Amino acid sequence: MDHLTLHHDQPPARMVAGALAHLARHMETGCPRAAHLAAMLLERVATDPEADAHLREHARELVDILERDTALAPSMEAAPFPHFAAALT
Repeated sequence: MDHLTLHHDQPPARMVAGALAHLARHMETGCPRAAHLAAMLLERVATDPEADAHLREHARELVDILERDTALAPSMEAAPFPHFAAALT
């Protein structure tokens, strides 16, 4: 198996663990790349037919939130979530 095959065949729990790590980094630092990576992994969980229905639903909800929040703060310097803006100033 090549690296790409291994990457795409991860079980939902492993993808969620990775997404949570990226999400934590994004929340702590405001890193937009971490938010993008979290959303990308969560999107895969949300569309994985082998994942639990509740897990897919919540993954989709988080993807929507991340996409909405990054659309509100598209620049690298902008706060990742509106409620973090006050803490960063």
